[in-house]
Amino acid sequence: MKSTLRFAVLVALVLLVGASAFAQSTTGSLIGTVTTAGAPLPGATVSISSPALQGYRTAVTGANGDYSIAAIPPGTYSVTVSLEGLQQVNRRVEVRLADTARADADLKVSAVAQSITVTASSPTVLETPQVSTSLTREQVEALPVGRTIAQRIQLAPGVNNEGPNNQTIINGAPSYDNLYLINGVVVNDSIRGQPENLFIEDAIQETTLLTGGVSAEYGRFTGGVVSTITKSGGNEFSGSLRDNLTNPSWTRETAFHDPVSGAAQPKNVSKQNSAYEGTAGGYLLRDRLWFFGAGRKFNQSIDNVTTRTNIPYINQQNNKRYEGKLTGQITSKLSLIGSYIHNNTDEVNNRFGNVVDLRSLSVRQLPNWLEDFHFSGVVTSNLLVEAMYSRRYFAFVGGGGPKDDLINGTLLRDNTTARRMWAPTFCGTCDPKTRNNKDYLAKLNYFLSTKSLGSHNFVTGYDDFHELRHENNYQSGSNFRLWGDFVYDGSNVYFHPDPKNGFVSFNPIQQLSRTSDVATKSVFINDKWDLSNHFSFNLGARYDKDEALDQTHNSVASDRAVSPRLGVIYDITGNGRDRISANYAKYVSHIDSGIADTVSVAGNPGSIYFNYRGPEINAFDPKTGKLIGAPVPTDQVIKQVFDWFNSVGGTSGYKSIDSIGVPGLTEKLVSGGIKPPHMNETTIGYGHQLSSSGYVRADLIHRQWGDFYTIFRDTTTGQNVSPAGSKVDVGLVGNTNNGLSRRYNGVQFQSAYRLWNRLNLGGNYTYSQLKGNVEGETFNNATVFVGNNEYPEYRRFAQNIPVGYLNEDIRHRANLFGNVDVRVPFGSLNFGVLERIHTGSPYSAVASIDTRDPKVLGIPDSVSKAYATPPTGGTGSPVNYFFRDRGAFRTPTVSSTDLTLAYTLPLRSRANIFVRGDLINAFNQQKVEFPATGVGSVVENRVYTKRQKAKSTDGLVSFAAFNPFTGTPVEYIPGVSDPKGTYNYQLDPNFGKSTNKDAYQLPRTYRAAVGIRF
Repeated sequence: MKSTLRFAVLVALVLLVGASAFAQSTTGSLIGTVTTAGAPLPGATVSISSPALQGYRTAVTGANGDYSIAAIPPGTYSVTVSLEGLQQVNRRVEVRLADTARADADLKVSAVAQSITVTASSPTVLETPQVSTSLTREQVEALPVGRTIAQRIQLAPGVNNEGPNNQTIINGAPSYDNLYLINGVVVNDSIRGQPENLFIEDAIQETTLLTGGVSAEYGRFTGGVVSTITKSGGNEFSGSLRDNLTNPSWTRETAFHDPVSGAAQPKNVSKQNSAYEGTAGGYLLRDRLWFFGAGRKFNQSIDNVTTRTNIPYINQQNNKRYEGKLTGQITSKLSLIGSYIHNNTDEVNNRFGNVVDLRSLSVRQLPNWLEDFHFSGVVTSNLLVEAMYSRRYFAFVGGGGPKDDLINGTLLRDNTTARRMWAPTFCGTCDPKTRNNKDYLAKLNYFLSTKSLGSHNFVTGYDDFHELRHENNYQSGSNFRLWGDFVYDGSNVYFHPDPKNGFVSFNPIQQLSRTSDVATKSVFINDKWDLSNHFSFNLGARYDKDEALDQTHNSVASDRAVSPRLGVIYDITGNGRDRISANYAKYVSHIDSGIADTVSVAGNPGSIYFNYRGPEINAFDPKTGKLIGAPVPTDQVIKQVFDWFNSVGGTSGYKSIDSIGVPGLTEKLVSGGIKPPHMNETTIGYGHQLSSSGYVRADLIHRQWGDFYTIFRDTTTGQNVSPAGSKVDVGLVGNTNNGLSRRYNGVQFQSAYRLWNRLNLGGNYTYSQLKGNVEGETFNNATVFVGNNEYPEYRRFAQNIPVGYLNEDIRHRANLFGNVDVRVPFGSLNFGVLERIHTGSPYSAVASIDTRDPKVLGIPDSVSKAYATPPTGGTGSPVNYFFRDRGAFRTPTVSSTDLTLAYTLPLRSRANIFVRGDLINAFNQQKVEFPATGVGSVVENRVYTKRQKAKSTDGLVSFAAFNPFTGTPVEYIPGVSDPKGTYNYQLDPNFGKSTNKDAYQLPRTYRAAVGIRF
């Protein structure tokens, strides 16, 4: 009902106010120079029209014969250049989203009224120093690529999906630090930074990716800008109906076999999934008021299995989306667009993390919508004003444990693998978690042409952006988690609370959320300065003021930053065919909502890891992994653990604590609060135009990040007293560059060429290195603290955070693609091919070591006794040790040949029927992309001290302690090493191997679509 009312109000506003045009990130620009006999021609009239534009726009050339028309919708434009007494010139040019197109003209003296038509134009990718890639709907439809935004941009250079959970990495930046825009609205999730699916694939008109030399108009990112716009109706009625067909049985099973039982992956179930899409657009008043609407319904069944136990289950997702947009124009100079997009998903059997049983699955609902209003007004032919207001809403409803009692609401975790069982993660009966934003933007575009200093395209504006988070982040239904060992007997999993290394984890929320407000208020100015035929510049700067309130409404940041954006193009011949470009830029990210809430009492759970020292239940033989005696059911295990825990005082009386993290108690802000990380970028590029049908471009890109989030916790930062009466060490949340680095160096090539208007060829290649010691994100957490500034006496050894190749380092990556249209009787065929290849990603032999004995580390008593809870290598406070160089191992090279074949049957008028089939990974390559990286399961991921030892997997040796500050650990390799030697660790037997079916690249997969366009 609320959605219907909201859209009705939107319709009424547009009808009353009128309008048509876009604001930031929803438009392109057109520039050019008009000459006669090679001399600049001022006073000529340039008029443009397009099916994408209501009415027409005009400009008059300035003192240098140049003109600029800003903020026009992307599309194909007819450009008419005229001056009385001279021959009129007509041109056709493609204007791309967030890019600049050029249409030059040379007018000749003519005694007879006549005009000529010229079709050649320079590619927009060469027009500015920025590095960009545009993907239109037609390009995507012609190739076997996924149709989501994240799948589309995988075609671009400098992009890979090697981030946690297959998230997108752009030019080496963390996956959470890209900026995603749909119709100008920021659609990043407020915590993980991933794009919300607020689109209907058939409604997408174009997607543009900006990856280098980005204008000062864009901020709050250090990766790339991904801008997408949807269709907007027109003076002709058009639309589509489409059914996208998939089936789990159309995907081959992977080569995975259970490492214990040897069983192959269960057969994929046969269940047809249909994603229905429909679009319709047209006009209510020709050239005055356009409408566009779209809808999508998708009921998806995903065949899946639990981790390690391989229990099959079906993840069911029922998704409904719809969009409405009105584009209006009251006068030729005033315009407005309003749009609303809604996306709701009901999900059954949602999984968080690696679960081993079906009880850990949950049910949830994900409501998601955006609304936006764009206004523009043409003051003069050289001055344009724009404004935008937008809101985005996203919520998690459910998605956690349905019960909150101790027995049924307590989550169980495995010490070695962190796998989950017995209850879902989070609370499913608590209030929804919301992650929203709102944005106010005002912008001015001004074109100035001068005789002596060339022409200037000025863009200046003010942006007021707010991220809003309301999240009471309960970690389980009961607020408790138990840590121990999972014991597998081949068909069942039993929980073993280890009296030597088990934990009762208590995760209380002290105060409910008051909704955080992380605001960035920005002023920007950018000048595209064309000095001469040979030199042009991009001169810009952005001023960001960050003001962040956490969920308690305490101020956590009040920072200011200036970001210069400087670029130059040297046109070697002066005709646009060969250009050298260079850029220097600084990009400042935004204050991360999760980091900002670290010290918030409201909404943020604490974590107190009580050492379990109760009875040993479900004891097992570490050699065979089998239970000793009769198994105890899990509900009885949990009851016995809590009976013991309460008998020794429970949360208010038990004093044996491994680690404590209590918001506002164990963490505080450094003086002045936190500031956002930044990145400095330098690029050098060369581009060459291949006649009028193609281009080649190469870019060198260097990036370096700084101001990383960290926690300082040492003997000088103080102590507090916990609610349980125990002393806790205080950490200070802030930023640092000390001992930390993240650097990206890349060479990117891209090219495209069109032959005979029917054959399109293209491709790109990226060579890059991503090195440092800052990953900055994990599988479960989008942004994490980095560095070894916590308990430095225990952590500051060389192999704690060594510099090396980061997880997202892909050395070589290439995409080669092409498609051809062939006329056949009664229609046409389109054949497309895409060849992808990339070298493997690095992974490391890293584990948490045991530091509970200060004497083994050589730490003086005066230091160890100065801390209340020094790190012990346990679950609550891991101390990592890299047993090899960071990134010493790599997954295999991955390649895939993807094909598409589409047949189109024209009907009367402009309608046609199409049938399409895709074949992904045609040769069924099956390479492991996500291997196991555990170190020493036999020694439980720790290096033992003198009072703790364990035997190797073959039972031949025991492992000795070593000092991580002074020693070099020696690896035991079964069957290779001499059992009489002294060894410190052993790699897990499954190290580097697949541990589940999802560890592989996508096997051979078929998919199909059928529909009608009109």
